[in-house]
Amino acid sequence: MNSSRHTPPPAANALSPEALMGRLEREIALLEHALRLQDHVRIEPQARRLHELLACTMDTLTPAARQGRLSTAMRDRLSQASGRVREALARLQRSRAPVDRAVAVLAGEEQDPVRRSYSA
Repeated sequence: MNSSRHTPPPAANALSPEALMGRLEREIALLEHALRLQDHVRIEPQARRLHELLACTMDTLTPAARQGRLSTAMRDRLSQASGRVREALARLQRSRAPVDRAVAVLAGEEQDPVRRSYSA
């Protein structure tokens, strides 16, 4: 397994919580944009960068949250970011559904409606 895939983005650990949150919000916006455009070339690498930054953000902010040192504004931003990530994931799953169905049909796992109507 390639350990560089799970390392935080460069200098992310050195960012303040505010700067880290701003960077996370920008990465979410970039993924949302790629999904809106259905830019499949950008979606996967952007999702990977977002995942790495999200892990770093949680590693950085979770101890502060547990100790009660996270401001209400920061908690609100985290909550909004979480909702945006969930929506992006749902959009990604919806965009993959037709491809997944086509692969299942090609692999013989399910019959497509045209074949089903002729075999009935």
